[in-house]
Amino acid sequence: MGKVAVVYKINPNLEKLEEVKEKLILTGAKEIKEEDVGFGIISLKAVFVLEDKPNCVEELEKKIEKIEGINSVQVEGTSLI
Repeated sequence: MGKVAVVYKINPNLEKLEEVKEKLILTGAKEIKEEDVGFGIISLKAVFVLEDKPNCVEELEKKIEKIEGINSVQVEGTSLI
């Protein structure tokens, strides 16, 4: 099986921004970028590389949603690598 790169758009609680970034790295994020949405709101773009298995994207999304300080998670894109 190959690998898949998944980009998530994550809206964190701004008071816990650094804590959320650390937990995303521990979860396996390869890259995290901050994106200024406006009005003081920041979203994160996190890139993960996973084995191309059934339900791997959904399972990771559930893990990310359980991180304290995250308001919402959305898949921005996926790509086979």
